[in-house]
Amino acid sequence: MTLNLFFITATALFIIAVLKQLLETNAFLNRLRDNHPSRYEAMGRPRWNIQFGDPRFREAVKYIRAHKFADLDDPELERIYKAIKRADRVAIVSAVIAILITLLEVMRTAG
Repeated sequence: MTLNLFFITATALFIIAVLKQLLETNAFLNRLRDNHPSRYEAMGRPRWNIQFGDPRFREAVKYIRAHKFADLDDPELERIYKAIKRADRVAIVSAVIAILITLLEVMRTAG
């Protein structure tokens, strides 16, 4: 029962972290569009898109992750970048916990 609660919690945290990361990415792109239009235009006007086949969005995510916007010296972009990184870490940790719990349950029922 306790492991089930941990699994559900880890899974919920993972979903929340992924949603947070997507929303923060959208906020980043909006900030870039509104405050740094020349950079936004140079990137091909990327928009948040759940379809990851859009190369503009994919390249924008790479741009953010590589911290290539540092030269803009925009504290709000930095704040959003840090929020994205935190959400990524929470998603990774919670996914690992959920996987470990699953493996533990499989080993426990197999033995």
